Amino acid sequence: MVRASLAAVSRRLEPTVFLAMISPITVGLVVGAGALARILTGSWAVAVLAGLVTWIVRVLVATRIAKRVRGLDRRIDPFALREPWRFFVRDALNARQRFAEALDEADGGPLRDRLHEIETNLDQAVSVTWEVAQRGQQLTDARRRIDLASLERTLESTAPDDARYTAAAAQKASHERLRRREDDTRERLEVLDARLDETVVRAAELSTRTGGAIELDQLAGQVTGMVDELDSLRIALDEVGNDT
Repeated sequence: MVRASLAAVSRRLEPTVFLAMISPITVGLVVGAGALARILTGSWAVAVLAGLVTWIVRVLVATRIAKRVRGLDRRIDPFALREPWRFFVRDALNARQRFAEALDEADGGPLRDRLHEIETNLDQAVSVTWEVAQRGQQLTDARRRIDLASLERTLESTAPDDARYTAAAAQKASHERLRRREDDTRERLEVLDARLDETVVRAAELSTRTGGAIELDQLAGQVTGMVDELDSLRIALDEVGNDT
């Protein structure tokens, strides 16, 4: 009967939350807290209360972590990319989490509702950042597949009217175009990443205050503008990919 009850509870909870409720680490924390309270106070009632509070805190932390994980797009994996593209995705995800924390601390009412609307656009910004970073990685990979040193040797050792010279020159030009696009994409992401961090800091500040409807509208406009810029960058990179 106990096993069946546990199975029923586990089906209703996130796996991480259920495991946090019954894990050996949790048991150890609860017993340790109770023992320490018993030693310090000499009261069994305080010991039981300390153990219960420790268990509740452990479950609440696990619940919060599970909520954050559910909120992330499972397709977004910064570690599927190399630097510097990994950094942009990782930083965008961190900014998204900080925004969620600010939203949790905001009072209910119009302020919280407005921040929820901004959160939706922020999710879109993170998603498009992931797409742009993937295309940036593709530019890097394409550029690195071109052996520039070998091309330079061919250009130095052959005459301009030689077919090998013409082919090497064309490949070198492709390498230069890829490098320029790669640099431009990275620089634009750096600017947008800094603006995203600024937006999250501003949201955290506004979440502690009442009123500020105009400031919230300005913040929403900033996020919308970032999404539009990221979308434009993604479309431009898609067109480059189709051309190549």
